[in-house]
Amino acid sequence: MGRMRLRLRPRLLGTLLACAAIGCGPSGGSDDAGLDASTGLDTNVPVDDAGAPDAYAFPDALSSPIVLSIDDDDGSGGGAATARLEVLTNPLRVRLLGPDGEVRFASVASGLELGVSPTGDTRYNDVTVDAPRRVTWQPLDLGITAVSDVEGLVGDGVDHSARITLSRVARGVIRMRVAVESNEDTVGLVRARWAADEGSYQGLGERFTGADARGFVVPMQMGVTTLARESGTNEHHVPIPFFVSSGSYGLFVESREAGAFDVGLANEDEVRATFEGSAIEYVFFVAPTPREVIAAYTRHTGLPILPPRWSFAPMHWRNVWDDRAQLETDAEALVDLHIPATAFWIDNPWTDSYVDNVFDETRFPGHVEMLREIRDSGFRPLVWNVPYLDAPEDGVADNTAETLYQEAERDGHLVELAGGSIFSAPSANGVSGLSAAAGMIDFTTEGGRDFWQARLDPLVRDLGIRAFKLDYGEDIVPELAGARTQIRFGDGTTERETHNVYAMRYHQPYRDAIDTHSDEGGFLLVRASCWGGQTVADIVWPGDIDSNLTRGDLDNVGGLPAAISALISLSASGFPSFASDTGGFREGPPDLETLMRWAEHTAFSPFLQLGGSGPHHNPWLYDPTTQVPDPTGTYRELARAHTELIPYFRMLALRASADGTPPILHPSLAYPDDLGGYRDPDAYLIGEDFFVAPVVEPAATDRFVHLPPGGWVHWFTQGSYVGPRDAMVEAPVGTPPVFVRIGAIVPMLAHDLETLVAAPTPMGDSRIDLTDRPFLRALLIPNGTRTITTEEGVRIGYDHTSGPLEITLAPVTTGPDLGVRDVRLVVDTTHADPFIPSVVALEVDGVEVPATTPMDVADGCDDVCWAPGFNTMTISARLTGPVTITLRSS
Repeated sequence: MGRMRLRLRPRLLGTLLACAAIGCGPSGGSDDAGLDASTGLDTNVPVDDAGAPDAYAFPDALSSPIVLSIDDDDGSGGGAATARLEVLTNPLRVRLLGPDGEVRFASVASGLELGVSPTGDTRYNDVTVDAPRRVTWQPLDLGITAVSDVEGLVGDGVDHSARITLSRVARGVIRMRVAVESNEDTVGLVRARWAADEGSYQGLGERFTGADARGFVVPMQMGVTTLARESGTNEHHVPIPFFVSSGSYGLFVESREAGAFDVGLANEDEVRATFEGSAIEYVFFVAPTPREVIAAYTRHTGLPILPPRWSFAPMHWRNVWDDRAQLETDAEALVDLHIPATAFWIDNPWTDSYVDNVFDETRFPGHVEMLREIRDSGFRPLVWNVPYLDAPEDGVADNTAETLYQEAERDGHLVELAGGSIFSAPSANGVSGLSAAAGMIDFTTEGGRDFWQARLDPLVRDLGIRAFKLDYGEDIVPELAGARTQIRFGDGTTERETHNVYAMRYHQPYRDAIDTHSDEGGFLLVRASCWGGQTVADIVWPGDIDSNLTRGDLDNVGGLPAAISALISLSASGFPSFASDTGGFREGPPDLETLMRWAEHTAFSPFLQLGGSGPHHNPWLYDPTTQVPDPTGTYRELARAHTELIPYFRMLALRASADGTPPILHPSLAYPDDLGGYRDPDAYLIGEDFFVAPVVEPAATDRFVHLPPGGWVHWFTQGSYVGPRDAMVEAPVGTPPVFVRIGAIVPMLAHDLETLVAAPTPMGDSRIDLTDRPFLRALLIPNGTRTITTEEGVRIGYDHTSGPLEITLAPVTTGPDLGVRDVRLVVDTTHADPFIPSVVALEVDGVEVPATTPMDVADGCDDVCWAPGFNTMTISARLTGPVTITLRSS
């Protein structure tokens, strides 16, 4: 018996809940026509009751003939096609089909349009508005003349013709190129109008206004804006022309030109993509799940950098270090208070002149010794940088940076304007006390990159700097007041192609310096990037967002909710690593509640960095409040929780760098059929096993959550829930709503670990590093079967389907392996499904092992030992080979 597959908009939730109560039909009463009047889409393709296609057969056109078509089966033996793209005529439409023959995505009738302008593309045409000045929209709808099955010519009925070419890219990935071939000099824009489905649209790069982009115009470039933002720009530091739908498809506009996506703002039933130029490449993705769509897009544009393991540990910084003594005071406080931290940032200002990459000895006297002491204390130093050089005010160089500016100008290493003058970087004006403009290094040429890297190599090679915080690089905008900026680069490109790419080029010499001179790795924390930039930069941070709990909107960047939105949207855009300033940056230091609520979020995300604007974000320097009576202890426990989970975060990062799978996903993409998950813009999943619902409301003591399908256990309270369901949970500061899935295996480090690198001679008290805790922990909540392999070189599995629980442990000999062979397990018997009564015996490879005390297990044992508990039991095993552990319960 066939059934319809429905995709439902969150805004229809009230109606849907009412239908659930009274039994409405799935399509509002009629399912015999199966044809959307506006798009001609077949909405009634049957699938069997298990959700599989009755037969592999793409449907014929219903109202127009198919002229061009291609599927992703290239005949190489990879199996049946999983995606098909068709171009239909009279009227012209494009539609993307999945393996079941269902139309996943389609243009509206006559939805491919050319923006014809009297000035053509010589003047910037505003891509963010529905009707740009001087632009007339001409639909490509004269009819298609097929050149082959995959190529044809189409016209607008006036003066223009275009060539449409379809091609296979990969499994589930198909490309369509649209290129104007007549009178192309009069075409300034190309627009595609797509029929919006009823789900969630996510991705599109770093966004601050919520997980779903519906209802917004999202620019694909930085720009100066008249909106009331403090920065004066639109804050789109990492715009990515790709979106993923909860309907399990995606669209990538493979263009470096200025563009924008209107996601249901001009017309709630349409998604519009408008880009400059007269040729556009659309890349379509179809996969079984949205998670796999994102992975396919990420592989297409480049697998992301894997940050070093130690970068996942908490990071610490201040906006400004007054002097060496203040820096060392913070380092000693972290050590003495036993607060986990590994990366230690030295932010601006630290250079002798702007920006010569030489330490300022007046601020940091004896900086070589200072850096050595930081490293010996179990920290890895990071320094701030920008791509600017101070220009001499009077033509005479007064410092090293000005001398370097003159050298760079002489040798052609600075970005220029069309007339040959040096482009003055707006971001550098007023920064660090500069009274004159600065030049930008031209990283598009090998000479420019080599010139700059020569100033970076000594920092990594000789001083032990292991990471760079790369600020700005966003000055290359495609227009100002409607006019092109006329910026020119040494590789022959202009601002049109290089506006977003500049940041990625800027990051490259830092990447090369670290990769060349560090045998322990290093990372780049960047503020701006573009598609493909994930192959160069490790981690994105959102720049200067507000130090409060406000939401992002058209006027304000926002605070904590904006940071959460950026994390979710970047993960859906091929950038799996993100770290906001814990506490925010703008408007001075945060209040204690904001700082701690932010720390709750960043503790349960892959990267935690503590710092921001104002004098400090140090919890130990805040006065206690009724809400937070112990700021130091509250933050320390959150930082410990984050540090514990590093093996779990690393599993996700390794997978992302191997196949593009995103580590963070909004519930609407993880569980598209669970409509309740669409409502919460701030909730997210970390991998498949953690659900996080950050508290973002001031003075809140509880939090409404919608639990996804499955069984879940509250990380702090141990309360259990079965989703999908709504629940109000208590959420005092320090115990946020974080849930672990029943069925999970969670690898962890020791709870009291303080640094992920050696700390031979720390400033202050002793530090606990990996040599003090050379074991791996794991939490098991058995349900069904599960196996994981950790970076530490351990394979952990269980079978809880029938009979007694069976746990398997084995050292791995291939892949990532840190050589850990000491494993400590905590088995949650209370929340296991099915429930495990008291354990009365444990067998190792068929031989019974007597119980011992929890303290003995905590200390480890030479073979396998175990101890019963009230809700859990603990096991310690030292592995020399595979081990099978069987639990016998009463």
